[in-house]
Amino acid sequence: MPDALPSHPARAFLRHPRPVRRGVQVAGALVLLLGVIGASTALDLVLPPDNTFGAIPLLCVVVAIWLLPSWAAGLIAAASLVQPAVLEAIGQWPPLTADFQFIAVAVLTVFGTLTVNALIRVGAEREALIDSLTHFTSEAAHELNSPLSAIRVTAEVTLLQRRDAARYVASLEQIRDQAIRLSALTEGLLLLARKDARTLYVRRVPLSLDDVMEQLYDRWRGPVERARVTLEVERESGAELSGDPVLLGRLFDNLVDNALRHARGHIAVSTRVAGDTCVVGVEDDGGGLPTGHRPASIDQLRRDTGFPTRSGGTGLGLSIAAAVAEAHGGTIRLEHPVGGLRILVRLPVTSS
Repeated sequence: MPDALPSHPARAFLRHPRPVRRGVQVAGALVLLLGVIGASTALDLVLPPDNTFGAIPLLCVVVAIWLLPSWAAGLIAAASLVQPAVLEAIGQWPPLTADFQFIAVAVLTVFGTLTVNALIRVGAEREALIDSLTHFTSEAAHELNSPLSAIRVTAEVTLLQRRDAARYVASLEQIRDQAIRLSALTEGLLLLARKDARTLYVRRVPLSLDDVMEQLYDRWRGPVERARVTLEVERESGAELSGDPVLLGRLFDNLVDNALRHARGHIAVSTRVAGDTCVVGVEDDGGGLPTGHRPASIDQLRRDTGFPTRSGGTGLGLSIAAAVAEAHGGTIRLEHPVGGLRILVRLPVTSS
């Protein structure tokens, strides 16, 4: 169902992205600035000369700069470089010369600094985009190389000498497993790319959190038993949420998969409702992270070059989990109990 309309115009305004709100604030400041300057000029035409009204345009400049604190004094100095030529041209009207001098300073300051700030912001966004693309490309190339190398090596070894049918079957099974891993990796990379491009589609349907946890337990009961690890899953939260069952299943699968790679003997999945959110915790009893490398978010964990690469998997499981949680309006946090790692997922609920 579509989101409910906001009950107050101010709430609708606050829901817009920050650049939109900032643009509206800047436009409002400019309108106020020019309006006050125009009013002061009109008053000067009908009232006797007065220093109070003559100082209003200068006051507007100060207020405009105060409203936009990111403007630097150097930008005002840059705008003043072209001021003499403008003032000389404007000064052809002697009765309004003084007021128009103040107006020129205000307009040059506002629009000059807006232009410079816009160029700085575009440059910063461009650098951030290039860094993100470089990191993503490097990470994708590294992750793709492992299964492709495994497929190539398996095929080359198999072709070196004649083998019986059983060995050929075993080699083909290894190639198949690596192809499955490669397919999962490609899907994960596409999911992250869609998330970054804001084109990740979430098919929202009513879901019971207890049913999601029941299905999670059924999927992982066999793998954890083979790994000689116990899995405990709480299924009595009573929470209802709206989400994509496939994406949410992948989110929790990735968290349990990560826990299974590090657990020594036990994995616990807890559920609880806190206000209008449900909290799902996935905790393992592994060694945890070193004391000096205990980030609180997935992004910090990914940036930590000292964190060891996980054995098996694609290495992108936690990043994909964070992307799915964000697409559902939720968050993921890391906690570091004594021994092990606890990952908390918060998702909005529709009822509990």
